[in-house]
Amino acid sequence: MTEWLIQQLIQQQGPLCLVLVTLMVMEHFFTARIGIRLMYKLWWMVPVVLLMANLPIPGISLPANSFTRYVVSGSVAVNVSQNTVWLGLWAAGASCIALYLITQYSQLARSIDKPMTGIKNTWFARRATTPMLFGLFAPRILLPASFTRLFCPVQQRLVMEHENTHLRHGDHVWNALALIIVTVFWFNPLVWLALRSFRINQELACDNQVLRQKSPQEKLLYAKALVACAEQNSSYLTTYPTFGEKSTMLKRLNLINKPNSASTVAGVTALAIAAILTTHTALANLPANDIQADKVNLATPVKRVPPVYPDSAALANQEGFVTLQFDITETGATDNIKVVKSSPAGVFDSSAVKAMEQWQYKPRVQSGKAQRQTGILVQLDFKLATDDDENAANNPDIEKINVAKAK
Repeated sequence: MTEWLIQQLIQQQGPLCLVLVTLMVMEHFFTARIGIRLMYKLWWMVPVVLLMANLPIPGISLPANSFTRYVVSGSVAVNVSQNTVWLGLWAAGASCIALYLITQYSQLARSIDKPMTGIKNTWFARRATTPMLFGLFAPRILLPASFTRLFCPVQQRLVMEHENTHLRHGDHVWNALALIIVTVFWFNPLVWLALRSFRINQELACDNQVLRQKSPQEKLLYAKALVACAEQNSSYLTTYPTFGEKSTMLKRLNLINKPNSASTVAGVTALAIAAILTTHTALANLPANDIQADKVNLATPVKRVPPVYPDSAALANQEGFVTLQFDITETGATDNIKVVKSSPAGVFDSSAVKAMEQWQYKPRVQSGKAQRQTGILVQLDFKLATDDDENAANNPDIEKINVAKAK
């Protein structure tokens, strides 16, 4: 499980980084040309690419026409993987971020004071320094206590329209998804930069919707409301988009003053890039057809647990072998272990199977995805002698491993 999780986190980085860099470049340089609303919708690419990268792929049967033999004797030191350490570091970072988000959410929820008279689903909150949409399953619009004092009636109407646009767009859901992605991939600096770009696009999309048919005077009052909110905004609520976010202020004011000059060519190009990236990710998830069985059969374990030599066999001075057939899963674990042949029959079978259940292999990777291998054969030769067996010394296909022998 540890190796599988670490492998999955690493495998996602390629397509994730590519789509994040593409979107950030588009947002920073081409938002006006692509179109504000279309640019915001293109952020769909992030969950779509992550989904495409994790689509289940058809199982591939990789037959093994020969088997590897291991001579079991002596003692062995089991390989210790460092994946457990990396998993612990990742879990610690993700837990800290999740704890911070939960604490911030609960503190803000407890600060909700009273509803605003005459406006549905709108509440005053002590910790809210600017208007915001808060909550996932039952979202509310939260206002600072100074809302009616800071803004004139026209500005209040425009601000409320902005927050209700967030609600209609379902931005509370997309913000939650963005925070989940940041929590899972916290170690990737690109996700933090992309979060800022995503938030800029989100606010610009709402601004564009609210001001689409507004008069120049209303646009001016709206811009002044943005500046007033930025002056009141606190650095505390960094994980919740607020109406007056300082980091988005300059770009929002510039696009309010300049007419939207979206280009059809730029929009079509952006859509084509999005289609190419998602299609490429989906195709990369498909298995290739040119898998060579002779290379697949060279499956080498990265972790081997020695079988326990049965007491009865040791006392009777018995030696023998067990030939096992098994599968190697996408995570490198063994599965579907079966005894094909053993001698003496039934003497070493249980010990061999129990040991093989704990073996770990390096997964077969094809086109960037781990593949399941079936029909792998391994023979364990149980020998009481502690020195090298003559056959093992003369046969390069036989490797010596150790066993915990009965005392």
